[in-house]
Amino acid sequence: MKSKTNVLITLAAAALLGVFGYRSLTRQVQPVAVSAATCTPEYIRGVGDAMERSILSAQCDKAARK
Repeated sequence: MKSKTNVLITLAAAALLGVFGYRSLTRQVQPVAVSAATCTPEYIRGVGDAMERSILSAQCDKAARK
């Protein structure tokens, strides 16, 4: 009885992880225009999504090197 419960809980957790993983991998990142106002450290820290923050930081660095 106890092993059946553990298997069901494990399967439910795996299904939830699969759904959230699929959603995060297929999500399209909204581009942010690079300008002096969006390249400040405060603005970059304020971006909520880690992927968007990383892309913005890389784009600002690339623009600064030009």
